[in-house]
Amino acid sequence: MEAFNVCRMSGIESFKQLEPNNLIEDLHSFLESQLPAFPSSEEFVANLTRKKNENQHSSAFCLFLTHQSKSHYYFERETSQKGSSTIDIGVYLGSNLIYTIEAKILPTPKGTKTNPRLEHEYVYGKGAGIQRFKDENHGLDHENNLLPESGLIAYIREQDFSHWHSKINEWISDASWDASENLEVVYFKSVGRLKSKHERKNKSRISLHHFWIYV
Repeated sequence: MEAFNVCRMSGIESFKQLEPNNLIEDLHSFLESQLPAFPSSEEFVANLTRKKNENQHSSAFCLFLTHQSKSHYYFERETSQKGSSTIDIGVYLGSNLIYTIEAKILPTPKGTKTNPRLEHEYVYGKGAGIQRFKDENHGLDHENNLLPESGLIAYIREQDFSHWHSKINEWISDASWDASENLEVVYFKSVGRLKSKHERKNKSRISLHHFWIYV
């Protein structure tokens, strides 16, 4: 792939050599090739020995993918976004934030009595994944420009991909969003890959790429 042919260049030089669409296509190809091995990786096993929460899953995810890319990409936890907002994972090429990823566990953990979490948190509600992209709090680069594409990673503990595809589209309907925002299946293999498009506050649209893995 073109991105890997320029690995010997600095991140900034690589960024200048590639058209944005090719850059993101190469990143998606890298994610697809590596994610099947993630749940059995040393990074996953070591980081989730004691705690198995969303943050620990994402820490393992960042360590694993940065290592697998031989530091061509840098996957950062808790990347700054608009204002005081942070997103679970930012993907850098050199000094350029080229992609953002929100992470969710399915089913959504119940939370606590003082801070309960809603089951439809992947879509809408407090701390919701897709909602934050629509509200323009997520999906921005290092200069606060809106990115045309971003991702969600789901760590699936129960049920199968088909169940969650149906359930998430049901939540989109419950939120009174247009049916054009429904998730479309790209494929279900050892990893699930889906896509969707959503209207943001400024009426532009963001393409979201959904990567689902069983954990």
